[in-house]
Amino acid sequence: MPPIRAAAAALLLTGALAACGSDAEDALDLGGAWTAQLAVTDAWAEADPDASGTAAVSSADGTTVQLSLVGLEPSTEYMAHVHDGACDEDPPGGGHWLADPDGEDAAGNIVELHFTTDEDGTASSTASAPFMLDDRSESVVVHAPEAAVEDAGLDSDRVLCGDLTEG
Repeated sequence: MPPIRAAAAALLLTGALAACGSDAEDALDLGGAWTAQLAVTDAWAEADPDASGTAAVSSADGTTVQLSLVGLEPSTEYMAHVHDGACDEDPPGGGHWLADPDGEDAAGNIVELHFTTDEDGTASSTASAPFMLDDRSESVVVHAPEAAVEDAGLDSDRVLCGDLTEG
C-alpha cells in the first residue's frame, strides 16, 4: 500500500476506534504532571485575603497531589479535592472529579486531601489515589470546614481554587 494510503487508513482506523466505548472509556488518561496556583475565591476574599497556595499533581500509575498553603485560618482542618470545572465557574471548580463518573461522590472515587494548618495558617499535604486523572480534571479546590464557613458568615466553603496547567 502506498505511504499516503497507509497513513489515511491508519487515521480512519484510529478515528473509528476512538468512537467506541462509553463516556468514561472515552476520557483520556492524562498521564503527566500539572500545577495549579491556588488563589482565594471571591466568596472568601474578605475573610481570608492572604490565603494562597500551590498544587503539584502527577498522574502515572495512580495520582499524587501535593499542596503547599499559606494564609489560612490557624490550627484548622481543611479538605481539598481535584474538581471537574474551572475556577471561573459558579461554583468555583464545578463538582468533584470522579474516577467513575457514574459512581458516587465519595471516598474511593475522588482525589481527596485532609490537612490541618499550623498556628500560622500554613500547611502542606500529599495524598495518592490508585486511579489516573483524565481530561475531565480541571482544578484543585480547598474547602473550609463548616464551622469556619459559619464563623465567616459565608455561604461557600470554597476558600481556594487553582486551574490545572501542564508543567
